Amino acid sequence: MPRVPVSMEDKKKSYYKYYTRPMAAPPPGMLAAVTETPGDSRLALRIHDRNRLFEPGDLPAPFGWWLLDDGTALIANRTLFPGTTGEMFDWWFAWHPIDRLRYAIWDPEDHFDVYLDDRAKALDPALSARERHWGSVHHIWEDIGLGSVDLLRINFMRPGTMGYDESRMDSPACNALICGNCATIGGADLPDMPVVMTHFLRPAPGGSELRSYFWFGWQIEGGKETKALPDGAAIPAAAPVALLRHNVVEYANLAAILPSVYAEENGRWL
Repeated sequence: MPRVPVSMEDKKKSYYKYYTRPMAAPPPGMLAAVTETPGDSRLALRIHDRNRLFEPGDLPAPFGWWLLDDGTALIANRTLFPGTTGEMFDWWFAWHPIDRLRYAIWDPEDHFDVYLDDRAKALDPALSARERHWGSVHHIWEDIGLGSVDLLRINFMRPGTMGYDESRMDSPACNALICGNCATIGGADLPDMPVVMTHFLRPAPGGSELRSYFWFGWQIEGGKETKALPDGAAIPAAAPVALLRHNVVEYANLAAILPSVYAEENGRWL
């Protein structure tokens, strides 16, 4: 697969080596499990029940994609992150959007560019990694598997403002929680769509386990979920299928590189 373009200046950076290395393969059979047929919607985790992610054990449907009766859709993915802590995961979301090559090493085949609305906040040494990405807005260009490079906007938010129970964080139930309101912006092959994103990390033997959920057709305002899809409209199946495949690929690679990137780059924001 061709890789996203990089500059001669990018090639001088300490983390350029992660751009050149082969991407880590997802676990065997995982991509094949993403079929063209949606799962049983009765098993899907509804956005209203998102705090069930704090419950011990597995939810009824931890992996797959679903088309729901109200026209919305959902994808769920699960990724093992060996050697990764919650601190590392929070750091990654504060560190990577500062430079487009950092975004590219996450998925060198699909991640083209990123910029921040407030770069100064991401570089503020008075803030923790969590505080740096809470409230940040990322504008990203990537191919989520539809064969086109689309613009997405992600407004990362503090979990409590997204209706999550922050009192259950930093515990055996959850060691990091990345969430926000997203939107695709005017792609020819991907219509504008509102999406709620959640990356829920919990401790696991040897590292952490990531549970990723994307609720298509929703936004959260003031901690309350709001359907942002017009009545009678429906999310096209191609979008959740493509995003789930892309999510499997990009997070398999991030899981493979994050511990070493953190060990080498933590503390070096520029």
